[in-house]
Amino acid sequence: MKLMSKVTVEQLEMHAYHGWYAHEKEFGQPFMIDIELDVDIGREAASDQLHDALDYVAIVRCVRKLFVDAHYKLVEAAAAALAQGLLSEFPRVEVVHLRIRKLKPPIPERIGAVGVDLRMARADLPAG
Repeated sequence: MKLMSKVTVEQLEMHAYHGWYAHEKEFGQPFMIDIELDVDIGREAASDQLHDALDYVAIVRCVRKLFVDAHYKLVEAAAAALAQGLLSEFPRVEVVHLRIRKLKPPIPERIGAVGVDLRMARADLPAG
């Protein structure tokens, strides 16, 4: 049975070192990440076994490796690399939808966050 669904990880807060300015690269800042992964959950729905499901711990570990351990000047570049990495790491996932917010941007006005909302499908990846 095919059950196309969205597996979600919401409000994942990570401290990372993305930014254009020297102080962003040196001290980093908090980011909030929402993740939706389009995947067929038919296998795990039928088996009710953890080993058949996408592992949330593995997803978060992968995000940490791809988003925190690498440094980018722009949130857009970090988002694209994260989406590509998630598609590579989890072959069952067909589409990655990310919302990444920089919670303390270096903007003098009072602002909640800035960020990017990115959707990348496996079909969007370069061949090879």
